Amino acid sequence: MDLKDLANEESGTSAGARPTAPWRVFPSRLLEEEILIVHEKKHLKEAERAHPDKVIYFPPEIDELRRHKDTPDFPQLLRTVHLVKKRLGGWVVPSGSPKGGENGGTAKRRSKAR
Repeated sequence: MDLKDLANEESGTSAGARPTAPWRVFPSRLLEEEILIVHEKKHLKEAERAHPDKVIYFPPEIDELRRHKDTPDFPQLLRTVHLVKKRLGGWVVPSGSPKGGENGGTAKRRSKAR
């Protein structure tokens, strides 16, 4: 399953259904590795401890990336976003958000380098 298809198949994202688990690990053929989808921020630390080697995405990030799935350069865009998240941490901010996203730039980035 690729990240661009995830929102269609994953309960708790675009479909609006409740997730069955606080987080899930999904393989991505395009990224050639598994990603970790955390459904609620309150489960972030627990999910990170359980899967320290996985890059984390929240459902709104999946939705934002999915908005670009029909662009010709989507595979490269996705690989680039994933690499940045993997190397530097951080989150995908929705288009049109004020500078710094919803929290005014106060999000904490993971401290450990990968």
